[in-house]
Amino acid sequence: MVFSILGNWRQLVEKPASVEEVELTVEKGSIPAFSFFFMLVISAVIATFGLLANSAAVIIGAMIVAPMMNPIIAMSFSLIARKITLTIRSLFTVFTGTILTIGVAIAITETIGWKLVGSEIAGRMAPSLLDLGVALAAGAAAAFAYTRPGVSSALAGIAIAVALVPPLCSVGIAISLGQEATAEIGLPIQNISARGPLLLYLTNIIGIVFASSFVFFWQFFRRKVSVVLILALTLGSLLIVVPPLGISMDNLLIRNQVMRTLTTISSSVIPIDQNIQITNLNVRIRDDVVFVSGHVLAPPGLLTQEMADDVQEQLSKIVEKQVVLEFAIIPQKIIRSPILSE
Repeated sequence: MVFSILGNWRQLVEKPASVEEVELTVEKGSIPAFSFFFMLVISAVIATFGLLANSAAVIIGAMIVAPMMNPIIAMSFSLIARKITLTIRSLFTVFTGTILTIGVAIAITETIGWKLVGSEIAGRMAPSLLDLGVALAAGAAAAFAYTRPGVSSALAGIAIAVALVPPLCSVGIAISLGQEATAEIGLPIQNISARGPLLLYLTNIIGIVFASSFVFFWQFFRRKVSVVLILALTLGSLLIVVPPLGISMDNLLIRNQVMRTLTTISSSVIPIDQNIQITNLNVRIRDDVVFVSGHVLAPPGLLTQEMADDVQEQLSKIVEKQVVLEFAIIPQKIIRSPILSE
């Protein structure tokens, strides 16, 4: 009765690939062959142009082309399978690919002479625990796809979910720009740095290695007690990135809280019949002090220092940190056409 309704679905259940098949597959991805470096250079070129042009669609295309996931998964498998030669080769491929990608980004940025940093680059300057969560999920999905050939088509989506080449290209762009771009776009100096995207790249690698190692462990090696120690070591590697990501996560939550509550507080201070507009809002945290800046479009004479002090006091109580407000008031004049009577 059940099979007549649901069908004999058991014959469609895919069996996992054998450990020998997986090893052969990942070993191919670990080889530092010409095709790997060629596709990596192409991906780096696309990603760098996409970052400089601030085009999310182009950056996504670079993620699909990038072959960097293959040696990382090979490294994860080799650690659990205790294949020292495969581990060394995978590490070499990842390291040389990393240096090559950064070099391509530096060369392109220097050649073009670009001095502007858009939101796509700025967004990779402050990774958080959210990025680690993405890396862990993507690593688990990638390892599972290697053990189930039927879902290997999902690898392209996994490559999009966890970006490896764009953060490296952001490192190269940041190295090339240094502090020269700060004057043109108004970002604080500490925001344009190679440290943020490099931390994002390391977060992605460590998250992928741990999650994929766990999947390989559970699929093939869970009966080997000696492998548990290796898995524990990969888990311990997360401690390298968790503290800075936690600080960045706290800062992100504070920024969101400030942006959410600023409008609410302002509406209680400013007369309801007056229209104001806040643009270019920027929230920075330095030495436990929250700096809030932006532009305010308002009728002349509407805003006073007393209103700003009132908003600052309420905002400091809500975020439980000292808040410093700095807004440029742009005089606003509204012209309305009269309503014509019929």
